[in-house]
Amino acid sequence: MDKFSGLKRLGAIFTLCAATAISGWSQTLTTLVGFRGYPVNGANPMAGVIKGADGNFYGTTTGGGSYGFGTVFEVTPAGVLTTIYSFGKTTSDGAHPNTGLCQGSDGNFYGTTSSNGFPGYGTIFEVTPAGVLTTLYNFPQPWIASNLVQGSDGNFYGTTQLGANQYGTVFRITTAGVYTTLFTFNYDANGANPMGGLVLASDGNLYGTTSAAGANLYGGTIFKINSAGTLTTIYSFSRNGGAFPFGSLTVGTDGNFYGITTGGGALQDGTIFRITPGGTLTTLYSFGPQIGNGESPNSTLVEGPDGSFYGTTMGTGTVFRMSPGGTVTTLYSFCSQGSCLDGSNPSGVALGNDGNLYGTTLNSGPYADGTFFLLTLPTVSSYTCTNTTPPVITFIDSASAYGGYSYFASGSWLEIKGTNLADPNDPRLSAAVNPGQWTSADFNGVNAPTSLDGISVSINGKPAYVWYLSPGQLNVQAPEDSTIGNVAITVTNCKATSPSFTFTRRALAPGFLAPANYTANGTQYLVAFFVSDNAYVLNTSTGAAFGINSRPAKPGDQIYTYGIGFGDVTPSTLPGVIAPSSTLVNPVTLFFGTTPATISYQGLTPGSVGLYQFNLTVPSTLANGDYQIVAAQGGTTVPQTMYLTVHN
Repeated sequence: MDKFSGLKRLGAIFTLCAATAISGWSQTLTTLVGFRGYPVNGANPMAGVIKGADGNFYGTTTGGGSYGFGTVFEVTPAGVLTTIYSFGKTTSDGAHPNTGLCQGSDGNFYGTTSSNGFPGYGTIFEVTPAGVLTTLYNFPQPWIASNLVQGSDGNFYGTTQLGANQYGTVFRITTAGVYTTLFTFNYDANGANPMGGLVLASDGNLYGTTSAAGANLYGGTIFKINSAGTLTTIYSFSRNGGAFPFGSLTVGTDGNFYGITTGGGALQDGTIFRITPGGTLTTLYSFGPQIGNGESPNSTLVEGPDGSFYGTTMGTGTVFRMSPGGTVTTLYSFCSQGSCLDGSNPSGVALGNDGNLYGTTLNSGPYADGTFFLLTLPTVSSYTCTNTTPPVITFIDSASAYGGYSYFASGSWLEIKGTNLADPNDPRLSAAVNPGQWTSADFNGVNAPTSLDGISVSINGKPAYVWYLSPGQLNVQAPEDSTIGNVAITVTNCKATSPSFTFTRRALAPGFLAPANYTANGTQYLVAFFVSDNAYVLNTSTGAAFGINSRPAKPGDQIYTYGIGFGDVTPSTLPGVIAPSSTLVNPVTLFFGTTPATISYQGLTPGSVGLYQFNLTVPSTLANGDYQIVAAQGGTTVPQTMYLTVHN
């Protein structure tokens, strides 16, 4: 009975676990400041905040303030806002800052404005914490400067989107205001139009991105440049990967760089990537609003103490977390409060001394001019994988409880058997509820994880969705694919990737829930339930032996059962996505012996991942007995011998 109970949970677990994942890691957001605009305080912060040396947060607004031309502000973690400087105080101090600040080694803040000054095309400024502002430089043309970074030589460096030839520059400015153009882009292999600032790496070089051109004349580049102006392009984006990087790169604690693109990727809506100083780029995640993980990312990433990265997305916007294993989770979706009182269009986040996230939204909020918010993070496990041996696959089964075939299709659930598939010390294995399985925290909106605690599976070069892990078994859902024939499957743990294991892929691989031990006197029964009370459809004595609430079906009863591997549905729902109500593209016919049953619903189970549901009526003409259930799809009979009990 215990073994069957586990299989019973298997039939429902895709629904129960996946349904809880819709909310993901949703957190309670606190709006600490509602910007009110002229003349009260600032309005519409376009850039995120930075954490100052004193633990408070500093940023700029594009509008508002005493004169309506924007501000530099300070906010404490408790939400006390102070306007440090209001632009427009003089005719030459600049206006409308639209980038973030940089705190220099002298404790002062450095930034840029987008207009005014002389001759009116923006400025580079220094402002003290007490609010004394000095204009260091006036741009001669509307070049649109980035945020600044201080180099190891004490000078400040930045980029402009435009320049004398309209393709952008890299510049240096001293604290005395001496401005030098270090490099001018020309829409060639080196890229064009940088949309973010620079970052200082441990090698003393500065690294940045461009949003256009490159070796492929598309999508931009990643480059490094030294203080003498020698620029080297280390990566060019293409149409097949991410494209149009935005914001500054982030130097990870591992020495690599992390960043985002606003376009490209598997779903053409942006990516998170990692790139080594030598130029080896790995796409870690692809965004796509159609699967609930937000529109294109739009901010510089922030690394947390656990190795996770945090950022924001466009549209009304979200705050997301990418775990060290590459799983992206939506922490908060804006405009979830009436009339968007929580704000909209987040501009990035910063990590506070308390381990929580602080950030700004450009619009909405209590006064419709943007907000400053606190997002309290949940406690994240500091688990570190201890595997020291590469994984090995010894056997693969296409979900034994659903037929156990030696082939699979898109959306099929596979059981991968082997050794060293997961870390035996992983605390997930000793969880009090559903040990070894994914949880809501592993989901990104409606999107299932492709990695659990650093364990991932590749099927024909595409990432599978990992539901369950243990050292000896992984349960995964196959991704969308059109390949027919033998394909390679590999497992990657924190040590290495396994040798490939060959498994056969078909267009369809249907199977109904009928676990091998759901038998009595040599008869294999289909697992089915009554619509009225969810009791099992089974003869009374067998049900009693299993210890479950059961009874035989009567002619005319409404019952339902589950299956996997039945293929495409309408509306289209990809594998790895929590499903809405749907209809099978290739419908199933089902018979009690030779008598057809009416199927009222056949599609993915709403709220499930990859679990199909069939609601049917027991034919009214049947006599008492066990009836073989014969099902076919697309002219092919489902290869299972199974029975249901009917008794008037």
